[in-house]
Amino acid sequence: MLDMTSGNGHGPLRADVPAYAAAVEAWLASRPAAFVAAARPVASYARRVAVTSDLMRVLFDEGWARYGWPEAVGGLGGDILHRAAMWEALARHGLPAMALFEHLEILAPTLVAMGDQEFVAQVLPRFLRGEERWSQGFSEPDAGSDLASVRTRAVPVEGGHAITGRKIWTSWARYATWCLVLARTGTTQSRHRGLTAFAVDLRSPGVEVRAIEQANGTDELAEVTFDEVHVGPGRIVGELDGGWRVAMHILAHERGTFGWFRHSFLYRQLFDSLAEGSPSPAGDTLLGDALLDLAAVRASSHAGLRAHAAGTALGPAAAFVKLLPAAGEQAVGDWVLATDPDLAVGTQDDDVAVRRQDYLFSRIVSVYGGSRQMQLDTIAKQILRLP
Repeated sequence: MLDMTSGNGHGPLRADVPAYAAAVEAWLASRPAAFVAAARPVASYARRVAVTSDLMRVLFDEGWARYGWPEAVGGLGGDILHRAAMWEALARHGLPAMALFEHLEILAPTLVAMGDQEFVAQVLPRFLRGEERWSQGFSEPDAGSDLASVRTRAVPVEGGHAITGRKIWTSWARYATWCLVLARTGTTQSRHRGLTAFAVDLRSPGVEVRAIEQANGTDELAEVTFDEVHVGPGRIVGELDGGWRVAMHILAHERGTFGWFRHSFLYRQLFDSLAEGSPSPAGDTLLGDALLDLAAVRASSHAGLRAHAAGTALGPAAAFVKLLPAAGEQAVGDWVLATDPDLAVGTQDDDVAVRRQDYLFSRIVSVYGGSRQMQLDTIAKQILRLP
């Protein structure tokens, strides 16, 4: 374990990303038991959450997962480049995915930047350690792509707000402790100007979470109902009626820097399938397409990391970093299927089951988190200035 109390512990690594990356590599080379358990194929999503949470606990206790986060909220300093180095190393050594801890790189940066600092200092270390998990409550049955039409309402009550409404396609809500909920605090006519972001404890009275089983057999998604759920004043993220700004901050990470974290695990999927060999010249073409797509993701998302590390907003350019990983993930899926055409009917061991889950999930990546059409529309209007 690192010495967290002296300048010889985290100080040098906080200022030197290559040295930090080398230290993580050396630690992983020792094959810690928690890492080995999380790196094995695990078909059961509940079990996958458990072993990944165990790994997060060890990463936190060893100090690795605390780099890249401010000391004031439980981190050890540094920036997003530390986190990028850690996740890339984990993928290269065999971790198949971030599982539900993808939300660390989607929600936690916004919590740190815009949340109540006393509250964030309480919950972020528990998130980093895998003790508590987060979900994102944006989409609704009648408000998916049109986020400004959110109908879930937060009404002022004594000591805070009462939230009533319904969210759908809420990733990892079944396994989450908290949900960042976008709710309406203004009139319906106020659209995006009348929204507020709340950190809601899913253990609160009035919350009901119903898992949704996906086509690939996992229960990553859920429907969440709120019935006059009380939320205190310290749980507002950003400002009252400032939820749109919070949502845009989140999307800047989901569509901007998340590509880097995701592409590391796509390389892992691709390399794991190389042992199957190329089935045909057409298969060689699929492999080449996947490698080129991932190279494009790596280049564009690395630029995004540098921008965020420098405190620069990506703006509309984040649409490119969302489009490219979606194309890369589907290209990797095409290659994996080509190496094993019987994937759909193969033996139901954990390895085959996980690869089948990954392939089926790759079919929807051009829709979730902002569809391909929406990203193209953003590029056309805000970058190319087309009518």
